[in-house]
Amino acid sequence: MKSLPPLSPAEQALMDLIWQRQPVSVAALLDLVNADRSEPISRNTLQTQLTRLHAKGWLKADESERARLYRAAVPEKRGRGKILSELTQRLFGGSGLSLVRCLVEEGGLSDEEIRELREMIEKHGKGGKP
Repeated sequence: MKSLPPLSPAEQALMDLIWQRQPVSVAALLDLVNADRSEPISRNTLQTQLTRLHAKGWLKADESERARLYRAAVPEKRGRGKILSELTQRLFGGSGLSLVRCLVEEGGLSDEEIRELREMIEKHGKGGKP
């Protein structure tokens, strides 16, 4: 599969909704996007973003139904991995340890998440997959 271009924050937010709700129509997605916004976006703005995501290879459009349905062209795990890799490179010089250190030291992880992280590290050190 070809390399995916990076996503803007707005595009990533759309992908998050699409991964959760796919397949999803423009009308349903517009309702989801505008649910928590004080200033709603227009249908045309949303359609432009969807067209861009489709052109970038992140989305598939199914036009066999009356309403066009969108679904992710990229599995969520792969997409989130790509986004995390870009974030790690941009903010932490590519160091996963620096990313995790920041999360731990800045209080970005709960006690339960730290416990799970310890378990993953221990399992990974014993030859298991995280």
